[in-house]
Amino acid sequence: TIPQGEYGAGTMTVWDTGTYETEKWRADEVIFRAHGAPGGAMDDVRFALIRTAGDGEKSQWLLHRMKDAAAGQAGSRRSVGSTGRSRAQARPAREDAGNAAGTAPMLATMSTPGLAAGAISRWGGEPWVEMKWDGIRAVGIWDGTTLTLRARSGNDMTATYPDLQDAALGEAPCVVDGEIVALDENGRPSFALLQKRMNLANSAEIVREAARTPVKYYLFDLLQIDGQDATALSLRDRRALLERLADGAGERVTVPPVFDDLDATLDAARGADLEGVVVKNPGSRYRPGERSPDWLKIKLTRTQDVVIGGIRPGQGGRSGAIGSLLVGIPGESGLQYAGRVGTGFTDAALATLARLLAPLGIDENPFADVPAADARDAIWVKPELVGEVEFAEFTPGGILRHARWRGLRPDRSPDTVVREGTS
Repeated sequence: TIPQGEYGAGTMTVWDTGTYETEKWRADEVIFRAHGAPGGAMDDVRFALIRTAGDGEKSQWLLHRMKDAAAGQAGSRRSVGSTGRSRAQARPAREDAGNAAGTAPMLATMSTPGLAAGAISRWGGEPWVEMKWDGIRAVGIWDGTTLTLRARSGNDMTATYPDLQDAALGEAPCVVDGEIVALDENGRPSFALLQKRMNLANSAEIVREAARTPVKYYLFDLLQIDGQDATALSLRDRRALLERLADGAGERVTVPPVFDDLDATLDAARGADLEGVVVKNPGSRYRPGERSPDWLKIKLTRTQDVVIGGIRPGQGGRSGAIGSLLVGIPGESGLQYAGRVGTGFTDAALATLARLLAPLGIDENPFADVPAADARDAIWVKPELVGEVEFAEFTPGGILRHARWRGLRPDRSPDTVVREGTS
């Protein structure tokens, strides 16, 4: 037992004993192979000790279990150490890993190119620019065998994306942050394609659509590795560890590049019709669940999450169907009305909305304030579904001008919806 007040205080358990051999010895990295006792918990395993950036006490050493084919085969045996517990029992459960790191992702603050350039100067002048992928934010919890996916809202999305569950991130449990993306025939992210996957619940339909519309998991951050919290490390260090984890993970999982020129990256994003870019402070820590000024998003098109609170029946060609949605944004006095959305729908989207909204009908208006003209003939619904719209601007009264429907956001909950700032 290590005494209280000392580093690592608490009860220590010896899982195995044996020998080791050094493969690499550098000032910032040590790789060694550990050989456990016959029948022990460890078998034959390779480890890497990685020194993070920083001077003095700011520098840390992290222990990472490396992916190794030979070790993996040897480790397939169920072995019991001196404690009587198996290696599987010794490994943290995936739920424990997720709870320890916190599955609520860190959020970016809306910004402009000028403000972002000023922030880069304050951060030391080292630009760190990533593309903003038009997909679904997902925290991945890897237990060494299976990947569990959690949405921004905390909902489990694993069953919706069975093609990602066996993404190999090594033998060590870890928690990662990234975006699930569907690519079109030109290799560009397509939110419209992703909509075909997002709202499915039937397992047979999920499997069929997974074959027709494959997705990729773009990783951009690391919250935990092998039971160790990584959120206090700098983004620069977390990224280095993440790239090692993703190496060999297969074509479904990738770590997109980081760029060092804000203007050039914005031009490239604009030319590829991407959503925008995210500028990050390379020395910042990860703050789960917080909207941080260390991450600045610059959108090339204005989008806004909205909560659906009502339906206007369709007329003419849409008679008997949804004509428009009445949407709002939560505020201090309740759900603030943000206008009607009547364009951008496909027939499939209208059918999905009708199916999901039908059981949510209520008698009472859920909005704090709705103009009488918009409320006329409205069918009110419980404000539980979140969608995303593209729009031109907000009016002085907070109404979305030229709002166009982009799709449902089942990965988000109404209490996470906020009014976006100026982009």
